Amino acid sequence: MHIRAADLADVENILALDHSYLTDHVWQMSGPAGARQTGSRDLAAMREYTATFRLARLPRQLQVPWPHDARTLRRILHRCDHVWVALGDSASDLMGYIGLALVPWQNTGWIPCLAVAPALRRRGIASQLLKTATAQAKSDGLHSVTMDVQTKNYPATRFCQTRGFRLAGYSDNYYSASDIALFFAYRIR
Repeated sequence: MHIRAADLADVENILALDHSYLTDHVWQMSGPAGARQTGSRDLAAMREYTATFRLARLPRQLQVPWPHDARTLRRILHRCDHVWVALGDSASDLMGYIGLALVPWQNTGWIPCLAVAPALRRRGIASQLLKTATAQAKSDGLHSVTMDVQTKNYPATRFCQTRGFRLAGYSDNYYSASDIALFFAYRIR
């Protein structure tokens, strides 16, 4: 495997990659308790805003599609400052990719997309792509990188947690299917 900067010829292979994933757990959110207790949507009236996430085991393993369509992914890639691809033996053998958008006014990098071909997952490819992106963020003087993950993407949440990322927040109705996004941040040392 080797990792290189993506070029325009790689975009069609990236779009064709199967981004779906298998999961047998989901993070369920309860809350915000503060809004229920006060009965008010006015943030000034709320004294406390609490949301709780609980890991729930699903009755069976599910295959979940990626939350973005090809058109949206193309726009996401276009907005990235850097995109890298992991290739196998041939130049057309796409194993995975990662995108990084620089947000220097917040001293952070945003990773809006990271995927590995399903048959090649759990072989360290995503870890190597992530190391490439964090090294670039560090060389650009950024202090952190952030990723968003669906609450039902348990493999991705575990990946983030085992790579030193910490839960940094969430957003309701973030994806096109109104799914909740969990934000994970990694402090660059």
